[in-house]
Amino acid sequence: MKALTTLAFFVLLFTSLNAAAFEVKHGNATVRVEGIEEAQWKELEGMLKDQLTLNGGGAVAEPLADDLAFFTRQFFIRGGWPEAVVAWKLEKGGGIELEVKSGPRLRVGEVVVKGTTAVPEEELRKFVLKPTLERPETDPKLPQWVEGDLKEGAGLVERRLRAEGFLNATALLLPAAEHDAEFRRAVTVEVVPGPRFVFGTASLSGAPESLEKEMQALMTEQSGTPFNEARVQQIEQRLRSMCAEHGWLNATTEARYALSKNGGAVDVLFAVMPGERVRITRVVTHPGFSRGASRVLMAKFRPLTGQIYEAEEADFVFKRALDTGMFALLDTQVVPLDAAKSQGELRITGEEAQPHTLGFEVGFDTFLGAQAGVTYKNTNFRDSGNTLAAELNYSVAGPVGFVSHTNPAVFGSPYALSSRLALEQFNLFEYDRLGTTLSFDLARRVSGALSYSVFFSASANTVDTQSLTRAQTGPTDYTLESLGVNVMLDRRDNPVLPKKGWFIAARAEQTLSLLGGDVSFQRTELRGAWYQPLTKKLRLAAGLELSSIMGADVQDIPIDARVFNGGPNSVRSFAQRELGPVTPGGTPLGGTSSLFAGAELSYEIMTNLEFAIFADVGSLGQGKNTSPFDYSTDFRQGVGAGLRYLLPFGPIRVDYGHNPDPRAGEGSGMLHVTVGFAF
Repeated sequence: MKALTTLAFFVLLFTSLNAAAFEVKHGNATVRVEGIEEAQWKELEGMLKDQLTLNGGGAVAEPLADDLAFFTRQFFIRGGWPEAVVAWKLEKGGGIELEVKSGPRLRVGEVVVKGTTAVPEEELRKFVLKPTLERPETDPKLPQWVEGDLKEGAGLVERRLRAEGFLNATALLLPAAEHDAEFRRAVTVEVVPGPRFVFGTASLSGAPESLEKEMQALMTEQSGTPFNEARVQQIEQRLRSMCAEHGWLNATTEARYALSKNGGAVDVLFAVMPGERVRITRVVTHPGFSRGASRVLMAKFRPLTGQIYEAEEADFVFKRALDTGMFALLDTQVVPLDAAKSQGELRITGEEAQPHTLGFEVGFDTFLGAQAGVTYKNTNFRDSGNTLAAELNYSVAGPVGFVSHTNPAVFGSPYALSSRLALEQFNLFEYDRLGTTLSFDLARRVSGALSYSVFFSASANTVDTQSLTRAQTGPTDYTLESLGVNVMLDRRDNPVLPKKGWFIAARAEQTLSLLGGDVSFQRTELRGAWYQPLTKKLRLAAGLELSSIMGADVQDIPIDARVFNGGPNSVRSFAQRELGPVTPGGTPLGGTSSLFAGAELSYEIMTNLEFAIFADVGSLGQGKNTSPFDYSTDFRQGVGAGLRYLLPFGPIRVDYGHNPDPRAGEGSGMLHVTVGFAF
């Protein structure tokens, strides 16, 4: 007790040393206040201004000074300074000086909640203190006494009990008559809960036939749960939302029930008046949008025209528009066009993003080593709605640069056409490859899950080596022309940071000889992954990938066009590409087929940081395949652990994979540092 009293003395001394003088003026009156802190002045200033305004801006006199001193003292008493003293004096020139000696501040002592066991006392105690603890600079261990805050907290106790069905609950604040020697004042909250009300039979009328089953399930959930008006309003809002999601945008609801004096079960009838379903008859963009932005928006939203409004379809189109990168903000509103409100105009408003961006990046991974690059993007090139992008990146493997152009709405359709010209030098191993590639990709997102694209690419390549044989490198001066298709069905909850769901993707590619290409083969890829949370922090993931080249022997396929295994996204006990034959100088030779399967358990250690253990298995074949499902049965394994730090663009991943059965020339494992999940 003595220690606390001494502490209070030093707090008071520190406060007085740091106190300052503050001044407020109104009309002919000037009031100067001494002995308070800036935080106190912010609240006190408004009160003094109000009193001076009530005075009408008249002359300064003793009654005004005395009133101001009285209200200032009351202000401090309510704020928790029960021994506050305010002295006043008139100054020459029409001023008033108020000198405040606040004394030690009163703190909240023991808080007791009596009268109910429906909600744990500790929980109710937190509600009592909540407004006080939300004050700035409040010590949670010694909350300041502000009677108004405690009364507000008692009101929160009432609201909490009403949420449990005690509709007539009251909570009376009973402060202790005196504070103790440590300037702590206890408080008791006396609760009178009253009778409890619960949902009895929740019934439904007027629901659209297609929604009746879903709405009835919502009714069934309510039986026996606490009854309160807020919950009734929530149910009504949910019923209206169900209607709106399927085109009944003007639906209304009404809840009918009667309360008895003694509580008990409350039967509720929810009457639904859906009105007419709304059909989108036209789409209109805000005149403030640029020509290019309007073109893209009209192309994305036009498929909704003539259709009954469906929230899921509208949301899909909305996200596709945002995916273009042209918009910082978008909003849509359906406005009725007829008296029956059955026809609607979809109005699109929003804000365009800055079209020009210039970025610099640095990074590191265990395959390409240190990397640095510069990127440029214009998302509304020449006000066309098209995107022009360029990038130059340099790593240990050499420089890579490209220029690309994307039309997100080809001829006003849902298709996007991308063209890309790239130049790459690759000299990481015992050969040097210089390649130039021109590619075109026509893509469409059919739904939130299904997407596909058709692509064509042509490249000219030169391979130079002093160490490898022709059989090891394949052709050294060659062109590759390819025509192919990609299909993806994605049911993940998040494509960048998935925690639940699955995806499956397939790719088929055929080389051509339209421009004199001298390499011929067919390539197929099939991959997928599955994600399943086991607990709130524990997640299971599994992945599978099968790649195959048909129609050519391995020595007739250019070395960088072959399939490989090993690395951060395959069998992690091997370095990138190094599962399979490797020359004495360290060059992976690849093959014609690759199989990979893996599984991992991830546990969230703390927010955004995960620890994972994993097991991988895979093989690499070099035979001449006749089927996409030909693969080698010489399986290699990897087991290990790693960390993932989750960022908005994907996780930074550090994995160590152990090789349980190393062969001649192989290491015992491999450390990988990269971005993105393994599968």
